[in-house]
Amino acid sequence: MFLIIHNPLSNNKKSKKTTSKIVSFFQKNNIDFILRSTLKIENLNDLLNTNLNVTDVLYCGGDGSINYLINNVDMAAIKQNIYLAQSGSGNDFLRSLKPIHTGTIAIGEAKTDQKTVRFINGCGLGVDAAVCHYVNNDTKKNKLSYFINAFRAFSSFQPMTMNVTVDGVTTSYPKTYFAAIQNGKYFGGGMKVAPSADPTTNKYQVIVAHHLNAFTVNALFMTIYSGLHTKIKKYLTILEGTDIQLKIDSPRYFQTDGEVMENVSEVSVKAVTSRVLSAFDRAEFRNKFAQKLR
Repeated sequence: MFLIIHNPLSNNKKSKKTTSKIVSFFQKNNIDFILRSTLKIENLNDLLNTNLNVTDVLYCGGDGSINYLINNVDMAAIKQNIYLAQSGSGNDFLRSLKPIHTGTIAIGEAKTDQKTVRFINGCGLGVDAAVCHYVNNDTKKNKLSYFINAFRAFSSFQPMTMNVTVDGVTTSYPKTYFAAIQNGKYFGGGMKVAPSADPTTNKYQVIVAHHLNAFTVNALFMTIYSGLHTKIKKYLTILEGTDIQLKIDSPRYFQTDGEVMENVSEVSVKAVTSRVLSAFDRAEFRNKFAQKLR
């Protein structure tokens, strides 16, 4: 039996339509399930331990919902298979998971001078986190929200000096706008910022945007969708490593999977655990599960 978990607050409270489609699919294909809201689950581990007939978990939500899962649930204690279904306003991690379908995914930990949190897709210090701050507080979200709030963040952001340490080697970057540490390839709702990132390894892509002003950082962001940003080496450096530290001269916004923290000036990142995760695929479910139950 499947436990379908949905977050009714995902996608600015528009996720109910997606959940309804998934429920209809399960019913049509005679796949047994129970449905629970994240708002009504006090402890997922306890729920699974008291429902021994649950063999698989389908978790519906966006990047924020998945981030909540890895920060509030003992993933190692879940013996059931875990599938992830897209149901949020930001689904960047699933964009990386879908092509590989199933993988042992690294879960990172970011230790900051404020608190320690986990992430699965990526984290960043600087203007990318400021954009997330504005997006998260936007009461009129739509498809253009990221772009509108990006320009809003760029116009007020002051570049910083950042020391970036990757596996023991430190480099100082002046006029830095952001450093993104990526496990997944995408951020910002589909921007392929780290084309070579691999969520199944414990190595991170570190993308540092430096020597920039307000005009060049806007131009740089516009090239990320096409992938041309990787060619602009004068303003952008891509590093790779397993042990990452960031340090800046004044506190700024910091984000993990789009969840924002304020007043952060020091960050230390490395992978701390892993978990097998699969992307929800209707064709696979129809063939694998529905036929088995008929």
